[in-house]
Amino acid sequence: MLELFLLFALLPIAAASGWWLARRRESGRRQRDSALSSNYFRGLNYLLNEQPDKAIEVFLEIAEINQDTVETHLALGNLFRRRGEMDKAIRFHKHIISRPNLTDEQRSQALLELGEDYMRAGLLDRAEKLFAQLLENDARAELPARQLLDIYQQEKDWKKAIACSRHLTDDNAQTQQLVAQFHCELAWQALQAGEVDGVRKHLRQARRCDPRNPRPRLLEGELNWRGSNWSDALQCYIEACQLDRDCAVLVLDRIVGCFRHLGERERLEGWLNEQVEVGKLTTPALVLAELRAERDPHSAVEFLLDYLSRRPTVRGLECLMNLLHDHDFGLEQIGPELIRDLMQRLIEGQPVYRCTHCGFSGSSYHWLCPSCRRWNTTRVINGVLGE
Repeated sequence: MLELFLLFALLPIAAASGWWLARRRESGRRQRDSALSSNYFRGLNYLLNEQPDKAIEVFLEIAEINQDTVETHLALGNLFRRRGEMDKAIRFHKHIISRPNLTDEQRSQALLELGEDYMRAGLLDRAEKLFAQLLENDARAELPARQLLDIYQQEKDWKKAIACSRHLTDDNAQTQQLVAQFHCELAWQALQAGEVDGVRKHLRQARRCDPRNPRPRLLEGELNWRGSNWSDALQCYIEACQLDRDCAVLVLDRIVGCFRHLGERERLEGWLNEQVEVGKLTTPALVLAELRAERDPHSAVEFLLDYLSRRPTVRGLECLMNLLHDHDFGLEQIGPELIRDLMQRLIEGQPVYRCTHCGFSGSSYHWLCPSCRRWNTTRVINGVLGE
């Protein structure tokens, strides 16, 4: 009975105490919020008045007061990074990481931002350690994996790049295309070192990752060329050109050399004819004209005149002039219509004016550049195709 009496007697006291403590906490919270708001405005004022050092000190003080300001400080650190003030960005993000009461997500975000600071500052070794730590904590973390991949490509560490690519999951096809290029780089290194087995191993991997990539064929062709395996080299080069016709410009001299070593001149001319008919490259036509000129200069000139009438290019005209000079033909064989058409096509697509600040170019003069919005930066372009 006594215990029940004491309980009822103490209830009003407990209620009063709770009310007093709540009022006190509310008062303290309001004071802290007021101080927090005041400090934020003071820090922002320093930023607006271009006094970043003072602003940093204010915001770092706030970080000690309220853990809910982490996102704001991350944003401020990113602001300094975008402005190129890497020392300030690093200081901000380091300060956040040093705080003991961060959540795992906040700590990971701060480490990621600090790693990006290091990358922008050129401190790749420090950035690599941070991103590797994040990837170790979460093997499926996409952002640190991509940053690491960027670092390994800059450092040309292709083996690490291949290992890192296994953590990328968002676009498997694009990742496989990247890995194929990494294997091609390793194959090229092995080729330079004379490690034939290493070359073939990495080329097999590259083909498996990206069957439509012509580069493994080009490298295999180079391997066979160095070993005087003309037939195999030719097959690789032709396969590469079938995958990408632009490859012909890279290896046309090798293809011509293979055909010559095999003594298959007619087959070479037939292949060049095919490239001229189905492709848009000038180089095969010029090589074909030179081959024809070895046997019949008149036929070569006629072929080139016909080709240039359909696809006029400066390189084609230069080749024609050389043929006429080398075989003592008169310039009257070049019709004025051909030269006039060629000149008009060259001039039509050329810009006349360029902004000296941003490089924006066009055929109209602008006092105010449409791109960078600067006044009086447009100038006439000088040079072979300009004034």
